[in-house]
Amino acid sequence: MTKGKLKMRNFLFRACFLALLNGAILAEEAVPNESKKNKDAQETKDLKTSEESKQKDLAKQNNLVSLPKEVISATRLSLNLFEQPYAIFRHDREKLNNNVGRTVLERMDYGPGVIMQHTAPGQTSPYIRGLTGRQSLLLFNGVRLSHATMRSGPNQYAGLIPDMSIESIDVILGSSGVVSGSDGLTGALDLRLATPGRGVDKPASIFLNTRVDSANGVQTATGIDGKVGNWRYSIEGSMDEYHDRVGSKDAEENIFGENKNAYDGIPNTAYNQWAIAGRLAYDGFSNRTIELALGHTYQDDARRPDGYFENSGVANRISRYYDPETFSYLHLRDDWAPEDLFIDRLTTTIWWHQQDEIQVREDLTSSDTVYRRRENDDLTKSIGLESQATSNIGSHTLTYGALILLEGTDNEYREYRNLTGVTPSGATEYKPEGWNKSTTITDGAKYNTYALYAQDLWKINDKWSLLTGLRYTYVNWDFDVADNNVDDLTGSLRVSWNFRDDMITFLGASKSFRAPNLTDLDGASDRASSGTITFGNPDLKPEVGYTFEAGWRYNKERNLLAATIFYTTLDDVIQTVYEPGSTTGKSGNGESAYLRGFELEWDYGLPVPFGNRFALVGSISYVDSEAEVPQADGSILKEPISRANRVYGIVGIRYEINSNWWAKAQLRFHDSYDEGDIAKGDETDVRLTVPGNSDGSVPGFGIFDIVAGWTNNEGRWLTLTLENLGNTNYRQLGSGSDAPGFNVVLAGGIRF
Repeated sequence: MTKGKLKMRNFLFRACFLALLNGAILAEEAVPNESKKNKDAQETKDLKTSEESKQKDLAKQNNLVSLPKEVISATRLSLNLFEQPYAIFRHDREKLNNNVGRTVLERMDYGPGVIMQHTAPGQTSPYIRGLTGRQSLLLFNGVRLSHATMRSGPNQYAGLIPDMSIESIDVILGSSGVVSGSDGLTGALDLRLATPGRGVDKPASIFLNTRVDSANGVQTATGIDGKVGNWRYSIEGSMDEYHDRVGSKDAEENIFGENKNAYDGIPNTAYNQWAIAGRLAYDGFSNRTIELALGHTYQDDARRPDGYFENSGVANRISRYYDPETFSYLHLRDDWAPEDLFIDRLTTTIWWHQQDEIQVREDLTSSDTVYRRRENDDLTKSIGLESQATSNIGSHTLTYGALILLEGTDNEYREYRNLTGVTPSGATEYKPEGWNKSTTITDGAKYNTYALYAQDLWKINDKWSLLTGLRYTYVNWDFDVADNNVDDLTGSLRVSWNFRDDMITFLGASKSFRAPNLTDLDGASDRASSGTITFGNPDLKPEVGYTFEAGWRYNKERNLLAATIFYTTLDDVIQTVYEPGSTTGKSGNGESAYLRGFELEWDYGLPVPFGNRFALVGSISYVDSEAEVPQADGSILKEPISRANRVYGIVGIRYEINSNWWAKAQLRFHDSYDEGDIAKGDETDVRLTVPGNSDGSVPGFGIFDIVAGWTNNEGRWLTLTLENLGNTNYRQLGSGSDAPGFNVVLAGGIRF
C-alpha cells in the first residue's frame, strides 16, 4: 500500500472517530430524564421477565421496536435463558461492546467455560471445557460453521465472522448433540446475527462504530438499517487494520535475532481484514417471515508468528502466513406459524458457506541448506438444508426435524525449492514422489451428512420439567482412495426443578459424538509442527462422549449467580496409533479420556449510599483432564489432554453512577501451566516453550484493567479502556505471540 493511501485511510479513520465523539457529546446533552426512570423500573421486574425486559430496554436505547420472542437455535428451546436446563451463557451486544479485547471473540474471553487461543493475531480458536478445533462445535446463526476439513487443533474460522454483524454469542456447555449434531463433545458456540433492520422503525437509520486501539490498530464499521412497508433490511461494511502489536516492557525477551531491539512492536502480528454483509426480511405474509442473510470476509497477509524466527527462535523458519483467506455465506430462512395444523411452527433454513485459504510456508530443510516454499490452496464448500417443526400438545413441546449437509473440497499444492542455496532466488518447482498426496485433503473429496432428530420438553408441573431427545446421524464420504460411512444414535435426558421463582437447578446426562472428518480420513498432518506425520484412515468410526452435569442458577432483578459441575468421558478417541515396530502413525480409534471441572458466574449488587448500582462481577472456570495416548513402542501413556488443564477467570467490580454512566475494574487471571499439566507433545512446542520453560510449563498471570463507559437511549455509546495497567508480559497458552502491554482503547457507536 502506498504512503498516500495510508495517509488517506488514517485521515478517514480519524475523521470518523471525531464525528462519533462529537455526536456522543451532543447526545449526552439531549438525554431525557425518562431513561433513568425506565431503567430503575426495569430493575424491579420479576426474574422470568428480566431477560425480556432487558432486551426491550436495549431496543429502546437504540430507537428500536420490540421483536418477537427468539428461539435459541443451539438448543431448539424457546425458553428464556434462566429456564434452560443447560449451562448456557449469552454474551449480548452490550457486553461485546464494552468488554476488554480487540476482536468480538476476545471480548468474551475468560467467560464461563470458554477461553480463547490466538495462534496468530488473525485467529481466535475457542477452547470449550478444555477442547477445541474439530471437537468443539461452532455454529453461525444456528447452522453449522464447523466444516469437514476442521483441524484437530486451534483454527481461525470463528475469527472470520465480522464484529459488525453479530448481535450475541451463545455458549452452550456440555452436549447439545441431539439437536446440533456432530463435534460438540464439550459444548458449542453460536454466533448470532443481528436481525434484519435491527428493529429500526423508520426507512433508514445510519450507524457508525469504531474502536481505536493503541496496542493493535483500528476497527471501523458502518451501515444502514431500516423498515419500509413489510420489508426490513440491514447493509453494513467494516475495515480492520492492525499494526504490529505493542507488547509490554519485557516483550523483547520473546523476540529473537540480531535486530530484536529495533522492533517498535511484536513482529509479524499485523494484518488487515474487511467485510461486507446484508440482511433482508419480508413480513408481508400472514404468520410468516422470510429472511435472507449474506456476507463476505477477506483477510490479507495474516501471519502466524510461530512460523518466523523472530518470534519462535527456530532458525530454519522464514515465514508462514495466509494470503488471502476468505469466508462467504448465504442463509435463507422461512419461519412459519401455520394456523389450525398439528405444527405450531415450521422453520426451514437453506445455507451455503465457502471457506477459501492460501497458506504459504517458507523454511530451510535438509540440514538447513535448502530453501523451500510450500503453498496450500484449500477450498471447502458446504450446502445445507434443515427443516425444524414445533408442536405443542398439552404440557409437551415437541421439536423435530431433518438435516441434509453436502460438503466438498478443492485443493491444490505447490512446492518450490532452491537445491543450491538458502535464498528464494533460483527456486524452481519441485515435485517429490507422492506429489498428489501433498495436498491437505485429496482434491475433490465429498462428505455428506444426513440426520433426523426429535426432542420433547414435558412441563410436568409449575416446578418440574423433563427434556428428552434422540438423534440419528448418517455420514458418508468419497475420495480417490476410499469411500465409507458411519452412523450414530445420540440421546439426552435433562430434568430441571424451578423450586423458587428466582432459583432453578438441573441435572443432565447426554451422549455426544464426533464423526471422523476429512482431515481424519485422508491426507497427512504434522502435529504442532513437530515433524511427526500422521496419515489419515478411511475406516474410522466416531468418537463418542458421555457428559454428566448438574447446575444451579439464581436470577432476581439484575442479580445473577450460576454454578455448574461436569464430568465428560470420551471413548474411541481418534488418535495417532502405531503398527508394531513402526514410528509412523495413522489415525485410529484409540483409547479413552476424561474431562471434569466446574464453572461459576456472578453479577451481584451490594447496597450503596449513592449511585445506581455497585456489583461484584466475574466468573471462574476449572478443567482437569487425562487421556490415554498410544506410543510408538506399543505402550499407553496417561497424560493431560493438550492444553486442557486450566484454572482461569475474571473478578471485578462494576459501579453505575446513573442509567447512563458506569465504570468497571477487573482482574483477568490464568493459573500457571505446570509440568504435570503438560502433554508430552507440548514440551517442544514453541508456543509454550518460548514464553515458558523447556518442559513446556508456563507461568500464570493476572492482568488488571479499568473500563468506563457512557450510553444513551438513542443508540449512542462510548467506552474508554485502560488495559493491562501493570504493563505485564504474558501470553495466552499456545498462542504464537505475547499479548498487548499497556493499552488505551477508545470505542464507540453512533446512530442517526
